[in-house]
Amino acid sequence: MALVLPQKIIEVYEYRLLLGEILKQPPEWVFMHLPTLILSAEQKQNLDELVHRRINGEPIAKILGYKEFYGRRFFTNAHTLDPRPDSETLVDAVRKYFSAAEPYQILDLGLGTGCLLFTILCELSNAYGVGVDYSWDALMVAKRNQENLNLMNRSCLIQSSWSTALQGRFDIIISNPPYIATTEMLDVSTLHDPTMALFSGKTGVEAYEQILPKLKSLLKPSGKAFLEIGKGQELCVEKIAMAAGLINEGVFRDLSGVVRVLCYSPGKA
Repeated sequence: MALVLPQKIIEVYEYRLLLGEILKQPPEWVFMHLPTLILSAEQKQNLDELVHRRINGEPIAKILGYKEFYGRRFFTNAHTLDPRPDSETLVDAVRKYFSAAEPYQILDLGLGTGCLLFTILCELSNAYGVGVDYSWDALMVAKRNQENLNLMNRSCLIQSSWSTALQGRFDIIISNPPYIATTEMLDVSTLHDPTMALFSGKTGVEAYEQILPKLKSLLKPSGKAFLEIGKGQELCVEKIAMAAGLINEGVFRDLSGVVRVLCYSPGKA
């Protein structure tokens, strides 16, 4: 059956991704062969089903089951947020302060797919990481990514509500907690994300109110914490951090110029 291109219903690059999923070929191969491709009736039906899901607002990553992040592929599903380019700002911030040569201990509060922790472990080759998530289903996705990146011996996964099950101190703490207010209107694509990973409460900063007061007891004296925040939340989060006795060490903007990551040290004991 001859291939019929969609009529401006989805982006062309997304169409190539979906077509590649059906044919089990990379997008580059699809691009090169697109003019001469002929699909079987079964392949055409499968492609139509995927296109229909995309038209109805399901994110491309949820359809494919993976998303690229910092040059690596991470599995994702309905139990995890999809890795997002904005979050790469946090990885860049960590790399500014910490080199690959040292054996750092890293803690990720709210692991999700593990894209942040596992990317940093790949970049800091002597580091060891602990990933915490309340959702068992999310931990199963993270475990798959952990195995795929061969990080089983350099990381462990813990089911916990933030830091309640933890002891010890860390050189690096990272977190991308839920930071959307329950009153905020969102795009239809977010209906495919887990609500517990999106919404923090009425103000959107409730998760920081739980996380920040615990950081001084979890950070080594020379350690630093890196928090991803929502647009326009820097002043509210800074107020919570100051009340917790934390010292602001840096502010990092994403590619759109939005303040996306705040860095803190524990200050004096």
